[in-house]
Parts: sequence; C-alpha cells; structure tokens
Amino acid sequence: MTTIKTTHTTLPHDLFARIAKLAFPVAIQSALVAILALADVLMVSDFGQSATAAVGIASKWHFVAIMIMAGLASANGILVSQYWGKKDSIHAKTVTIQAMKLGASIMVPVTLVITVFATQIMQLQTNDWQVIMQGSQYLWYSFPVLILTHVIITLESSLRASDDAMLPLILGAITIALNIALNFLLIKGGFGIPAMGVAGAALATTIARFAQVLMMCTVLVYRQHWLIVSRAIRNHQTLWMTYRKLAIPQSLNALLWALGTLTYQIIFGHMGTTELAVFSMIGPFESLLYSLFMGISVACSVLIGQSLGRDEFDKAQAMTVFFLKFVLILGLGMGLFLYLNHHFVLSWLNLNQEALMPLAKPAMYVISIGITLKMLNMIIINGILRTGGENLFCLRMDFIAMWMIGIPFTAYGAFIGEWSFGWVYLALLVEEVVKLSLCFSRYLKRRWLNNLTVQPQPATT
Repeated sequence: MTTIKTTHTTLPHDLFARIAKLAFPVAIQSALVAILALADVLMVSDFGQSATAAVGIASKWHFVAIMIMAGLASANGILVSQYWGKKDSIHAKTVTIQAMKLGASIMVPVTLVITVFATQIMQLQTNDWQVIMQGSQYLWYSFPVLILTHVIITLESSLRASDDAMLPLILGAITIALNIALNFLLIKGGFGIPAMGVAGAALATTIARFAQVLMMCTVLVYRQHWLIVSRAIRNHQTLWMTYRKLAIPQSLNALLWALGTLTYQIIFGHMGTTELAVFSMIGPFESLLYSLFMGISVACSVLIGQSLGRDEFDKAQAMTVFFLKFVLILGLGMGLFLYLNHHFVLSWLNLNQEALMPLAKPAMYVISIGITLKMLNMIIINGILRTGGENLFCLRMDFIAMWMIGIPFTAYGAFIGEWSFGWVYLALLVEEVVKLSLCFSRYLKRRWLNNLTVQPQPATT
C-alpha cells in the first residue's frame, strides 16, 4: 500500500463525460431494479395486505444475502478499477475469479438455510400465519435466485470498474422487462396458467435471473471480452490476501447493515400489519429515488479508484470535493421536489387510501428531509472511503451508528415511547446523522488516499 504524493491537482477535463458514461447506465439500471421491486409489490397488493407484507418480508431476506454479495462484489470492483487504471487485465481477471469463488462458497449454504427454514424465518418478523405461509412460498419458489444473482453482481462490478456500464444496463433492462412480463402472467394468471399470487412473483424472478446469466455469458464469449480471454494467475496469495482484507470487512459491514434494515422491518412489522404493508410499499420507492445517487456513487468509486491506482492522489482528492458538492445540491433539490409533490407520489403508490394515508404521508415527509443525508453518506462511504481501503473503519462506524444508536432509538419509540408511525419513521434518520458526522471527519483526515494494487508477479497459469 503506497502513499506517493503527486501534483495532479486539477480535475480531468473530461470529468463530466466520464461521470455520465458510468453514472447514467448504473442509475438507469438501479431505477429499473427498483421499478421491478415496486411492480412486484403493486401487482401482489391486489391479493390483499397479507400478500403485500409477505413479499416485503421474504424479499428482505434475499436482500440480506444480496448485501453480502454486494460487499464481495464491491471489494472486487475496487481492486479491478485500480488495476484497470494501470491497464492490468491479468490481475483484474484474477481478482474477479477469486470473488466468484468466495461468493459461491457463501451463497450455497445461505440459500439452503433460507429455503429449508423458510417458515421459521418468516415467524421472526410477523405473527400473522397467512403472511408466514405466503412468504414461505416466495422463498421456496425463488431458491436459485441468490446464486444466480451472485454471478451477475460480480461480473457487473468488473465490467463497470473497467469503464463498461452499458452492457450491464442493456442486459439488466432486458431481464427486468422479461421479469415484469412474467409477473403479469404468473401472478395474475393467463394463457391457461392459473394465478399464483406471491409464488408467481418469486418464480418470475427465478426464470428471469436464469436468462440474465445465460445472456451475460453468451455476450462475453461472443465479444472475446477480457474477462474471457485474459490470462488469470493461479494461487496468487498476495492478491488473495489483499482481496480478502477488503472483502471480509466489507461483507460483514453489508451483512450488519442488511440485518439492521431487517431489524427495522421487524420493528414496524410488530407495530401492525398495516404499518408493515406501508413500510414494505415505501421501501422500493425509496430505492427508486436513490438509484440516481447509486450511479454517481459508482462513478465516484471507479474514477477515484483508477486515479489511486496511478498514484494520482491530489487529483483523487479534487474529484471528491466535486462529487460532494454535486450530490449536496442534487439531494436538496430532489428533497424539495418530493415534498412539494408528495400527494402525487402517494396516489401513484396506491397509498392514498383512507387506512394508509395517515401513515404514509408523514413517512413521505421524512423521506424528503432525509434524502440529502443518505446520499451524502452513500458518496462518502461507498464512493470515497471504501475505494481507498477504509473498510474496517466503515464496519466500526456502521455498527455504532446503526446497532448502538439507530436501532435502539427506533425500538424505544415503537415499543416503549409508543410513538406514532410517522415519529418512528423519523427516528430512522438518527442513524444517518451519526454516520455523516463520523464519516465526514474521517474523510477530512485523508487516510483513504491509498494505492491498493500489488506489484505484478510471474506465475504459472
């Protein structure tokens, strides 16, 4: 790990073009994924609140597992971006293979546990037996999804880190279109196929993910992509240690964060089925809002990672200042727009019903207030600190902010203080305030300015 000072203090002249090339495809793809999750919830909502709650709970367990994969893939993307900055495809492919193997060794047993113990897992979050049975069905019909998703997430992280965000977008868009079409067919029935409800949503996702893996592999082979044709180094212990040093804390961090969001859902679930239904319907909409910032975060991580791989530390620092200012302005503007148009949003989400509006309206106010906080945290944590290898700090920070402060405070409001739904939802922002104070302080210390690449070593293939 090196910290050589350079004199690259100006922003790249083509920075906006490079940001657009990376951020827009990722943002669009993230938005499509959020729209798919929203479509699942809205289509299933025709089968009642119990079906809506069941999809919300069951998909949250997949979300926990996917966050583990995201941690592994993110560590892969960090290293690939730095190696790509040095035009080193051999080490980039080697670390991609290492990420694929490590993720598979984790996802296979996780898939078995989530599937075999589906009923017991659902009982952790709700006492409603109808919700438990429907959620268990969802987990059984979607059991291969996690392994297939791991393959996709890892390959996409390597593609984006090497400046190719369009292929994941194109294949992702085709997959999502297929998934939504299958949703219409399997959830509500048609062409001789009976309506399957919650199980249909899960089966549609499984089929679409199979198709996505096949399309991705076919295109990479057809293009003779560097992920296919480049030489990989066997048993590269130095690179394996570097990857593991990044991946393990990042995956633990992602797991802690995902379990924390699951705990928040458990809190709202035990407030009542109506509260859980509102919480489950708002979640995909929040993801849709954050999709733009997800693209900016990925662009930030890739561009800064490539600069760090070339030892251009001052240039990397200058880019972070630009990204932070840009996200601050964008977040404030989006929050204001959402506040002024919350009635339209609630109507679009079908949350303007008499039973749901008193809960959904204050939650929408909270989202409009908190979006700037969350987006600044996303850029600082994912786009800057982790790109420079600050994964252990991020792990400690998330544990403090979420598990020591955010979750206890929210649980107190829900069960002891007996606050209303809106105030409990507002309590979620306490975590974000703590995160921002800790992360911005760490950012200013500039300890994240590190080149994480290792020197090339001769090895047999």
